[in-house]
Amino acid sequence: MPGRSARSGFGRPARRTPGRFARPGRGRGGGRGRYADAELIDPLLPVMADYRPRPRGQVARMVARGYARWVMAAPDTRGLGTGLTALYPAGQLAHHYATGPHDPLLLGAFAPPVALAAWVATYKTHGSPRYSGAIAAIAAGVPTWLATAAATGVTNLSTLLGYTVTASAAWSAYTWSDVLKERRRFAEAQAKWETIAGLAGLEGSRLLRTERTRTGVKFKIDLGVEGPSAAKLERGDLAEQIARCYGIGADAVRITSSRKNARIAWITIQLVDLWSQEIPHPAVTDPAAAAKGHRSILDGPFIIGTDPETGEDLELVVFDEGGARHVEIVATNGGAKTNTLSNIVQQGAECYDVLTIAIDLGKGVITTLWKGHLHEAAGVGEEDKALQILDWIDILVDERAIACAGGTHQPTPAAPVVLLAIDEQDTATGLDSPIAHRVKPVLDKVHRRGRSGGVVGITAKQRNVVQHTGTKEGSANTYTKIVGRVSDTNEMRKAVPDWETLGCPDMSTYGSGAAGVVLLVRQGGTWQTGRTRALYDPDTVKALADAYGPADAHLEPQIAAALPGYAERHPIPATTSATRTDTTDRPAAPGATEGSGSGGQDPVSTPPPTGPSSEGSARGGGRTGDDGDWGFDPADDAAVDEAARGLVERLDEFIAESVPPPEQPTRLEDLNAARKKIDNNTVPEPVVQAVTAFLAERGTRGARRDELVAHLKLSKSRAAEHLGALRANGVITSAGNGKAARYYLPEHTPDDHSA
Repeated sequence: MPGRSARSGFGRPARRTPGRFARPGRGRGGGRGRYADAELIDPLLPVMADYRPRPRGQVARMVARGYARWVMAAPDTRGLGTGLTALYPAGQLAHHYATGPHDPLLLGAFAPPVALAAWVATYKTHGSPRYSGAIAAIAAGVPTWLATAAATGVTNLSTLLGYTVTASAAWSAYTWSDVLKERRRFAEAQAKWETIAGLAGLEGSRLLRTERTRTGVKFKIDLGVEGPSAAKLERGDLAEQIARCYGIGADAVRITSSRKNARIAWITIQLVDLWSQEIPHPAVTDPAAAAKGHRSILDGPFIIGTDPETGEDLELVVFDEGGARHVEIVATNGGAKTNTLSNIVQQGAECYDVLTIAIDLGKGVITTLWKGHLHEAAGVGEEDKALQILDWIDILVDERAIACAGGTHQPTPAAPVVLLAIDEQDTATGLDSPIAHRVKPVLDKVHRRGRSGGVVGITAKQRNVVQHTGTKEGSANTYTKIVGRVSDTNEMRKAVPDWETLGCPDMSTYGSGAAGVVLLVRQGGTWQTGRTRALYDPDTVKALADAYGPADAHLEPQIAAALPGYAERHPIPATTSATRTDTTDRPAAPGATEGSGSGGQDPVSTPPPTGPSSEGSARGGGRTGDDGDWGFDPADDAAVDEAARGLVERLDEFIAESVPPPEQPTRLEDLNAARKKIDNNTVPEPVVQAVTAFLAERGTRGARRDELVAHLKLSKSRAAEHLGALRANGVITSAGNGKAARYYLPEHTPDDHSA
C-alpha cells in the first residue's frame, strides 16, 4: 500500500529482488513490476488448505477426547464415572416411588448431613480442604439429584442436559483435587525406571512391574542374560546409587533376588520412614481384645509385631501340629530382647493351654515384670531355684516322652505346653557360669527332645557364640531366630551365618536406630522384618501381668507328683497323686477319660470326699450309690466278695511271677559298689566292647589315647570323655600323663607285672 513498506511474514522488510513471479517488461531501466493478488495467492494455496476451519462437530469431538483423557488420569475416575452413570437411571426409581407432594423435599433434606459427614471423614484422613470439598459436593449431589428426579423425571431433555453438566463438573472437581494430583505425581515419579536404570548402570534391564507399597514403591526388574546377577547387585553399590537418585538413605533401598528366576530382581524403595511410629499393643489399648485364656496355642501363631512396609503381622510359631518350635533371640544391649520376650509371654497368657517359666539370672527383668503371671521364675541370685526348675523340666520331658509313646504331645489345660524362657543366657550356660555344667545338659535335652514333649525353649542372649550358649545345640534345633539390633556385621554373621545369601538386611544398620526393630528368620530361609509391639513401660507390663494373674492350666497330676518339691509351691489337683504305675494298673473310675498314654492328658476322676461323710466312708458305711476310689459299691456284699476274690487271684499271680530270693545274701558293700558302677557308667556298650577288645589284644603293651581315638573313630573330646568314664568305673586303667599316657585292662597294668 502507498506510504507503507512491504513486510514479510516475520515483520522484516520484504526484499525487492526479482522473483520468478514478476511480470516481465514492466517499467523502464530494468525496474521491478508489482505482483498481482492472484499471482501471490496461487503458490500458497496448498499451504492455506491446511488451515481451513474445522467443522464444529470435529472440534467438539476433540474437546471431548481431551476432557476424557484428562479425567482418566485420576486413579479413581473409572469408579466415579460408573457411579455417576448408574445414578441417572436411579432417579427414575425415585420419580416412580416418590408419589407424595413432599417426598422430593424429604429426599433433598439428606444432602446437608451427608455432605458434612463426607467432609469430616475425608478431611480427617487426608487433611485436604479441596479434596474434602469435592467429596462433600459429590455426596450432597446424590440426594439432591434424587429429589430433582423425583419431581421432574429423567425422560426429558432438560433434565438430561442438566445432569450431564453437573456430573461433568463433579468429575472435574474430583480430578482436580490436590490429593489425587499428589498421587499422580507420586506414581509418575516412581514409574521413571529408565532414569534410575541409566544412573545406576542398568541400561540393559527391563521394567516388568511397578507396585505401590505402604511406604514407597517396588520395581520388578528383568536383568537379562548378559546383565549382572541379582546377587552381585545385592553385594554392590546399586542400593546406594538408587538412594542417591531419590535423595534418601542407602538402607531405604533393598534388592532381593527371585528364587524362581535368576534373571528377576525386586528393588524396594522406601520413601516413607518405616519406624516413625511405635506399634501400640492391643492388650494395652483394648484389653478386651486380648483377654486371658481366650484361645489355644494351636489356634495360630503368636503375633509379636507388625511389618510397617506391608502391614502384615510378625508371626512367631512356638507350637503347631509338629510340636514345639524353639526360639532364639540375639540382640545387643538395648536391642529389643526384653520387649520381644514380653510380647511372647503376653501371647502365651492369651492361651488356656500354656504355662510360662522364666529364668533370668543376669538382670531379672522378665521375672520381675511378669511375676504376677509366671508359673515359675528364678531371678538374680536364685541359682538354686533355677536348678530346681530345670530338674523339673528334665523329668517333665522324660515323663511326657513315655506318655506320648512315640507321638507328639497334644496340649490341653490339664497338660499344657511349657514355655521355658531363659534371658541373659550367658549367666546360665556361659563359661563364667558356676552352674553351667548342670544347666547345659537340661537345655540341650529341651532343644533335642522337647519338640514332641511340648516344652518350648526360648533363649535370649547378646551374642550367638559358644562362650555364651555353652553348646551349639540351640542354634541347630531352633525353628525361628529373632535378631534385634547388633553392634556390627560380624555379630550379624554369628547370629545368622547365611544372612547375605538369604537376602536379609544387616541388623547393625537396619531400622534407623528405632527401638523394637527385629528380623525373624525361620527354617527354610523365609524371613520377615518389622517392629515389635510396644511393651516398654515397666509399670504398664506389671499391671498387665497382675490383670492376667496366674495361668489356669496345670501340669498332669501324675507328672507333678514326680517333681521333687513341686507340690510345696503348686498343689497337685485332686484328680490323683499316684505314680504312673498306679494310674496304669488301677481300673478307671466311671466317667473318667482315657489316660495320657498318647496325648499326655491326665485321667479325670472323682475328687476324694471331704467332711464328716468321708469318715463314715472310710469305715465302710454310709456310702451307697457312689463308686469312690474303689471301683465298686462297698455297701453291696456281692460286689465286695467279687472284688476280694479278684484281689486274691491277682496277688497269687504276682507272687508266682516274682523272682525267688537268692540262696546267699549279698553284702551291702557289694550292692553299693554295683549301684555306683551303674550310676556312673554312661558309656555306650559298643564303645565299652570296642575299647576292652582292643586293649585285650594289646595286652601288657597297652595303647595310647590317639590309637584309641583312631580305633573308635570318634572326636578327641568325645573319646576322652568315654575313656575318663571307663577309667573312673574301673573298667580300664592308665599309666603316665599327657600324650605319653597309656591305657590297659586292669589285669595288664604295669604295676601287676613289675614284681
